[in-house]
Amino acid sequence: MNVADQLSERGYVDLGRIDVGVSTLELARGLADVIGARVCASVDTLTTTAPGTKPLNTYGGNYALSRLPLHTDLAHWAVPPRYLILRCVVGSPDVVTHVVHQREIARSTPVGLIDRALLRPRRRLDGRMFLLRMRHGSIFRWDSLFLEPDNAEARLVREILAEEPSRFAPAEVVMDQPGRAILIDNWSALHGRGAVPLSAVSRRLERVYLEDQPNDQDAP
Repeated sequence: MNVADQLSERGYVDLGRIDVGVSTLELARGLADVIGARVCASVDTLTTTAPGTKPLNTYGGNYALSRLPLHTDLAHWAVPPRYLILRCVVGSPDVVTHVVHQREIARSTPVGLIDRALLRPRRRLDGRMFLLRMRHGSIFRWDSLFLEPDNAEARLVREILAEEPSRFAPAEVVMDQPGRAILIDNWSALHGRGAVPLSAVSRRLERVYLEDQPNDQDAP
């Protein structure tokens, strides 16, 4: 399957090990051309640190070495970035990245529940507070840290998604070698990672976001 077909079927593409001589930004630009997207942010470096060393408005500050729950990146935005690339800089064979397509989550929830679930950001954005549907058009979103359930359906979804990722038969990717990379459809799949043992605290990834061309975006 080509990249577009894999994104549609699985919600992600395992890109394998990309030559470390190719920068993550160069990789992102090349993939953007293939899937009709554009790079919308600079490259971020993701590290794992001990509790209390990162701000509480970040995932690292809340979860540190613990399991990172399944989520959509920037789910509290009106339109989250369409894609993200995760690429290994310093790897570890002891940490697993989980990716779950929304179809697997829908199979584990009552019919229609996801479409009725309403969420609200924990903080105002640009001075405004607004509701977001868990699924609206092409966008499927979830985040237990930055979004709060606003109705009974969303609270039930929260209970379901709080369970171990194994319930949803996740794809498992081990970022164990420099250059190893995955491309995730941030509108179709949730991702997270397992707990980080002390032997893997030097693990480091790079992340970059891509967005659809403007005329392809969905608005909530």
